[in-house]
Amino acid sequence: MQYTNKLNLPAPIVEAVKRDTYSKGKASYSATGLLRPPQMAALYDSYSDFISKDVSQELWTLFGSAVHLILEGTKAPEYVTEERLYCSVEGVRLSGQIDVQHIQPDGSRVLQDYKTRKAYGVMNNDSDEKQLNIYRYIAMQNDIQVSGLQVINLIKDWSRHEAERREGYPPNDIYIQDIPIWSDQKIKSFVEERIRLHEDAAKGNAILCTDDERWLRDEKFAVMKEGRKRAVRVFDSMKEAEVFITAQKDADKHIVDHRRGQPTRCMSFCDVRDFCPQFATFKQENTFE
Repeated sequence: MQYTNKLNLPAPIVEAVKRDTYSKGKASYSATGLLRPPQMAALYDSYSDFISKDVSQELWTLFGSAVHLILEGTKAPEYVTEERLYCSVEGVRLSGQIDVQHIQPDGSRVLQDYKTRKAYGVMNNDSDEKQLNIYRYIAMQNDIQVSGLQVINLIKDWSRHEAERREGYPPNDIYIQDIPIWSDQKIKSFVEERIRLHEDAAKGNAILCTDDERWLRDEKFAVMKEGRKRAVRVFDSMKEAEVFITAQKDADKHIVDHRRGQPTRCMSFCDVRDFCPQFATFKQENTFE
């Protein structure tokens, strides 16, 4: 990874950002790494020396790392912090560093993970459940009984006003979420499938990112009227848009603007998009610059 410093930030900040604290230990994959799109992970491994990012893009990641560093230095009875566990899955070594294991009176443990994020990330997230259940899977392979999964959300932009008026908004700036525990068979199948996909991608096989992994926005069909800049109506299908137009007295002054789905992650949040054949195809088909 190469870093730029377009904002001319102080050297201590730059060096702190460049100090990569991510580790999978002595394993082929980590729990968090297993959740990355296999194609993205394989491309990153192949082109890491050519990837460039500005340090300003990593400041919130730095903030999260600082919080973890502070918390991992604390000790409390009945709590195990920052322990990395290992297991083997189909001959492949998998690891997971669990932020906190809260030991219960019966000897079981509640696994907890710290997340420094915005309120939107709390309300719109589907990876926590997968990550925490992978931790549980690894813990099970180490003869640890897990009785609960939790995310400790430290919310950067929490608003009391939003909490009072908006349904589903985190009630406090420190918000503990209970995470559903999957069945043993479900998590076993999930982990084994993720390992297979990553192994295939690492061997050079084409494992295209899914629509969910690309954060693909649904395509829309906007009805535009002559003389107006904004859409009259926006529909989910061409048929709905065409039916609407035929019902208008001045139907000849209306057209349908097909707004194709946009892969938000590819366009703005993927470090390897310039090396990705799937994104290259998307650009070619959509004349995207």
